[in-house]
Amino acid sequence: MQTLEKTPGFSRQIQSMFGAVAPKYDFLNRLLSAGRDRYWRKIAVDLLSPNSGERFLDLATGTGDIALEIASRHPAKIKVMGIDFSGPMLKLGKQKIESKNLGKSIPLQKGSAESLPFADASFHGVITAFGIRNFSNPQRSLMEIHRVTKTNGKIVILEFSHPGNAVFGAIYQFYFHFLLPRIGNIISRHNNAYHYLPQSVSQFPMRDDLARLMEKAGFKEVTHRDLSFGIVTLYQGKKYA
Repeated sequence: MQTLEKTPGFSRQIQSMFGAVAPKYDFLNRLLSAGRDRYWRKIAVDLLSPNSGERFLDLATGTGDIALEIASRHPAKIKVMGIDFSGPMLKLGKQKIESKNLGKSIPLQKGSAESLPFADASFHGVITAFGIRNFSNPQRSLMEIHRVTKTNGKIVILEFSHPGNAVFGAIYQFYFHFLLPRIGNIISRHNNAYHYLPQSVSQFPMRDDLARLMEKAGFKEVTHRDLSFGIVTLYQGKKYA
């Protein structure tokens, strides 16, 4: 397995990239996924199973879509802390959250997954959608997630994968590696952002490899399942001690 720890300066580069594409980020998510990103996030939150009165961490919250989905299950009776390293993303997220009068339920703050600013056992569950492959040190981040999760709490990870079906996979790879970057770069007006996406997916561990990293961080009963023919994979694990 390739090393997961990124080179010095990686976080600054990715932070700058996400800041640049932030104004078009939500629009491109819907367009490039044909609207499936909403379905994927809903299924991820279903797996998290948020209950009234609980507290959750949405790591790499971006513009807050996952946090809003969690809060929608029990408005005003559930707390979701959103963390992201991109100021422009958080600014847009705050606008969306405040437009739904959920500012008190979903506080956002800038932070790093490798050093979470929370006490041990702070959250009933932690979720990250399309974020872990962008962390500068995914293994350390998983250990931090384990630390801030309560006993009997859950981790849910939603991340891109490669479809297993040969025919569908070939069609998807053409789209993912050739069409998507060109469309994304034209609309976002960023020369690299949507070339980075397929590159980062290709270089990141998935399925059994990522499950083993979660187990190494201390999570138990780790499982994963594909969505949309394997375009994305949904992972979960439990903390028992």
